[in-house]
Amino acid sequence: MKWEASEQLDFGLDLRVFKDRLSFSFDYFDKKTKGLLVSTVPPYETGVSSVVVNGGNVSNKGMEFEFGWRERINDFSYSATANLSTLKNKVIYLDPSISRIDGASFHTNPGITAFEKGYPVWYMRGYQLKDIDNETGDPIFVDQLTVDTNGDGKPDAADGVIDDNDKVMLGKGFPDFTYGITLNASYKGFDLTVFGTGAEGNSIFNCLTRIDRPRANRLKIFYNDRWNTSNTDASKPRPNCNNEDKYWISSDLVMDGSYFKIKQIQLGYTFPKNLIKKLYMTNLRIYASFDDWFVFTNYPGFDPEASAGSTTLLGVDKGSYPNSKKAVIGINVAF
Repeated sequence: MKWEASEQLDFGLDLRVFKDRLSFSFDYFDKKTKGLLVSTVPPYETGVSSVVVNGGNVSNKGMEFEFGWRERINDFSYSATANLSTLKNKVIYLDPSISRIDGASFHTNPGITAFEKGYPVWYMRGYQLKDIDNETGDPIFVDQLTVDTNGDGKPDAADGVIDDNDKVMLGKGFPDFTYGITLNASYKGFDLTVFGTGAEGNSIFNCLTRIDRPRANRLKIFYNDRWNTSNTDASKPRPNCNNEDKYWISSDLVMDGSYFKIKQIQLGYTFPKNLIKKLYMTNLRIYASFDDWFVFTNYPGFDPEASAGSTTLLGVDKGSYPNSKKAVIGINVAF
């Protein structure tokens, strides 16, 4: 085993014009990490459960943009800053002795994320849902593995068995791009700040439902259109369906995690210095702030930024507690 090594190419452009009112920056990066340290299971003969090896190489490419404008008109001033970052992530080499490394697990199902050559780092892996059987309410999965039935040496039919060989890439925790915007305005002693951030193109593996806990809460989407005898065209299977363990790690549980959040709206007022100097103060500001109040997303879970706490669990929602909405009133005093 040896140290990981990284090679990175960067180049960019910074531009400021119109007396610094307009600013623009652009950066491109191409980073390759070689000898990535990964944990894998060695042959049973070694007597150890896992070892860390220099197992793979990873490529990260992307661009970053930032645009800003600021202006002052008498007592009124304002500024706007926006940024956007893209990322393309892929495993470009994996030790030939390793076909795939399993990452996160969900209940008794291992490898719902995986590290594999040609795929994004720790992509989401599971069964592709094809349909819900109108007659039984059971899920039907895509049979990915084909076999040669007529002896001509060419696979021509599904093998008829749904097992680990039928698992495919269902999504990835890394977004295609992230973005943000900051707006500032002030007039005499008043100031206003609005800050928002978002992501696009990332998935969330919703791992909130376990078949060994039938009375646990589930998202209402699994009840609203579940199969029953009066709703045979349902988009969700019946409760306690066949292959339920496969359903909860299928494409139906990998959801769009794109979002936009207004992280903060803050309004403040700074008192004139000629008023506060009599109180031996050099600065007095009061403010009110609303933090994490507004979220725009199609994800039905608690938080589209959900993650179970490590790289292998990026985008895996096991019930992480969402950010609380906060209303803050404060005062800043300087003497």
